[in-house]
Amino acid sequence: MRQPGKILQHLTLISLISVLASCVTVTEGGLQKNKDPQKAVENYTQLGYGYLQKDRPDMARNRLQKALAIDSDYAPANDAMGLVWQIEGEYDLAEEFLKKAVALDSSFTAAKHHLGRLYTQLKQYQQAEDWLNKAAGDRYYERRANAYSDLAMNFYLQGQPIKAIDSYKEALRLSPYNADALLNISTLLFEAQRYDDANKYFTRLDRMVQKGTTRHTANSAWLGIKLATIFQDTAQAVRLASILKDDYPNSTEYRLYQESLSGS
Repeated sequence: MRQPGKILQHLTLISLISVLASCVTVTEGGLQKNKDPQKAVENYTQLGYGYLQKDRPDMARNRLQKALAIDSDYAPANDAMGLVWQIEGEYDLAEEFLKKAVALDSSFTAAKHHLGRLYTQLKQYQQAEDWLNKAAGDRYYERRANAYSDLAMNFYLQGQPIKAIDSYKEALRLSPYNADALLNISTLLFEAQRYDDANKYFTRLDRMVQKGTTRHTANSAWLGIKLATIFQDTAQAVRLASILKDDYPNSTEYRLYQESLSGS
């Protein structure tokens, strides 16, 4: 019944934009009349991050251009513009702006994190590893757990599952209930035939689902069925199979489950 697992490749930009702009409360009224240029730069940059979070890179670009017109050396504005370029697929410009943000402010860990993610996307894994290690090594960085998860993904894409597992462990040490990290480490441990360890992390994820704080994906339900079969937990297997059938009837995972029942 054992089938290869699947690691989530969650490289969505919007989810990793720094907490620097996680709560954008600035309104645009009066910005043009603001007598404090630096405050205007900060406000435009916050708006730029906010529009990125709303999946509006066009609106973000407009605000960030205004910020950079006032102060082209404001590191967060360069960082945010780098994300705009990355979303639009202009990777050379994304790299240019993100590297400038780091050069302008060597303590700006979010820009290092974003640069690492860019290099992962570009399959420049060693450079990605270097920058992600810098982000993950900053003990005061508010998204340190995410940096470890991205480092784990980078190792996975390089075919280094042991290092990926270790990095996910670090992510979960800092953020014990990160659903993506729990699923990914469970999958990697399952593939390594470390079933007890895989089940330990999966159980934590499954408890979160039962408490209503997250929901199973087709991938996690199928992984849970395979683990339940190994540990001869029929009730668990039936419950997860019901989720797979009801919520993901057209999924590859449901097809694999059906094939497992027929022995094909």
